[in-house]
Amino acid sequence: MNTWSLSWNGVRTVAELELKQRIRSRRWIWALGVWFAFIGVITALVIYATDLVTDDRAYQNDYSGPVAFAVITFFVLGMGLLIAPTFTATSINGDRSSGTLAILQATRLSAVEIATGKLIAAWLTSAVFLVVALPFVAWSMVLGNISVVQVLVCFVVVFALVAVVCAIGLGWSALFSRTAGSVVMTYLSVAFLTVISTGIMGLLVPLMQTSHTVHVWGLNDADELGWQAQIDRYWTDNPDGDGTGAPAPPIGKCTWTEEVESTYRTDRVWWIAALNPFVIVSDAAPLPPKAPGGDEVQARQANPLAALGIGIRMLSMPPATERDDCVQLYGYSGAYNLSYDPAGNVTVTTVSGTPVNVDSPVKRRAVDLSQPIWPWGLGANLLIGAGFFVLAVSRLRIPYGTLPKGTRVA
Repeated sequence: MNTWSLSWNGVRTVAELELKQRIRSRRWIWALGVWFAFIGVITALVIYATDLVTDDRAYQNDYSGPVAFAVITFFVLGMGLLIAPTFTATSINGDRSSGTLAILQATRLSAVEIATGKLIAAWLTSAVFLVVALPFVAWSMVLGNISVVQVLVCFVVVFALVAVVCAIGLGWSALFSRTAGSVVMTYLSVAFLTVISTGIMGLLVPLMQTSHTVHVWGLNDADELGWQAQIDRYWTDNPDGDGTGAPAPPIGKCTWTEEVESTYRTDRVWWIAALNPFVIVSDAAPLPPKAPGGDEVQARQANPLAALGIGIRMLSMPPATERDDCVQLYGYSGAYNLSYDPAGNVTVTTVSGTPVNVDSPVKRRAVDLSQPIWPWGLGANLLIGAGFFVLAVSRLRIPYGTLPKGTRVA
């Protein structure tokens, strides 16, 4: 048997055998029914809760659609990551234990055809749960603010990640002679990609503590203490005041100084989180055509899927080299409101809404949204899946090498 000889007829034969074995039980239908009802209830609750917390009726659909779609996407991905191992983690060693694997290997089927057929069958079976969720995806699209492109991109990436998990389970199934061991290792691999890797990143962050020089635009200690005393005196004399008439910060006295501060270099370890399938799907989701908010960053923050991508990009940013302590004095006084525009420029207004002229030389750093992260994370996951698939094929080739003691061949 040529180990790497691949034909469509061979792959189809193995895939059909696997699929017929899986759909023979009625428990499969019950599982789909429960999943359909579960997704329906969750979607309805999310939409209802979003409508309750959004007072402006004009924006309810703008938020209900993206939130419902994000919840559905995360649940479908999570279910795929949980279900896929059950179809492949025992696919090879289970057949070997029952003596049916040797029958396939005795035919003209090659090792790669057997592995590919099993992988496709498990992948399609897991994908049925995604298809069952499509009516609720359509519901979220009807609510508005969800584009067809967004749905297609997210679900294609979900399909690819489920295939990776199927390949991981297939590899462990070929490596372990007992099904219990392969199941545990497959679920441990899924946990590593989704939870453990992110936890490792969090544990590494304290080790990335460094000191660096920051240029600070602010008051010297004497001027700041003098102004703070004036503010305290004002609020003592006007405990019920609204801030009108409070002394303004003496920004005319602000100067540049240098300060050495300690910070955590998350930009050195953020890439570990990029391996997380949930981060990959979130970053792959493009903005809907009518996203809430006037700029791209605000629109992504209003979209739960895209907001996670914003968070990862913020972790990837190196420490800031400049800081404006002077403009922050307006916020400390309690008599002014601070806001930032999409370009990072600060706007200060009084409590009555009167704008205050603030000439800050420090601009807030904008989050770079131009370079996608998900292709790197997805590529790394695909490489992991390909490695496990090659392992499965090498363990299926005949004649066998040295097998563990007690391994059944036929």
